[in-house]
Amino acid sequence: MESTPPISPTPESAPKSNRNLIIIVVVAIVLCCCCLVVGAGGYYGYQAYTAAQQAVQQFDDIQIPDIQEIPTGLPIDPNNLPTGIGEVPTGGLADESTRYAAWLSVQLVGMMSGCETPTAATTTISVTQQPDSNGIWVESWNVDCGSGSFKSYNVTFTPENGVVNPTVELP
Repeated sequence: MESTPPISPTPESAPKSNRNLIIIVVVAIVLCCCCLVVGAGGYYGYQAYTAAQQAVQQFDDIQIPDIQEIPTGLPIDPNNLPTGIGEVPTGGLADESTRYAAWLSVQLVGMMSGCETPTAATTTISVTQQPDSNGIWVESWNVDCGSGSFKSYNVTFTPENGVVNPTVELP
């Protein structure tokens, strides 16, 4: 018998692997998605930046008046009190111009709290706290609201820089 060399199988071509192609496609898709996310984030970030810039610009454009232009106190000459507004109640420790400023405040607070027609002639003032070491004192103003009704308002007088400022407490 003759020996014949074994027949070797013909090398079959190995199936081609698409693995490298798949990896490349997946990496390309991920990179595209990242670019889209960065682009969208940049766009919305820029929109927020411009809105913030506009808000800062509007804030910078606000005109703040000079301190000398801001009115302080009541624009009333105590030596020339207006007529026609009514009388000023008498009593208490304040001088006439300070009592007048307090009366205007009491009338405003009174009208807001239901004392419709405050009348000075029948309003009484009594000191409830004598001036303390800072010169601050409190008076009780029993205001005639008209039609026989009265309301009591506490008025605190605070001396500041040579001027006495009245403050009316809400009832």
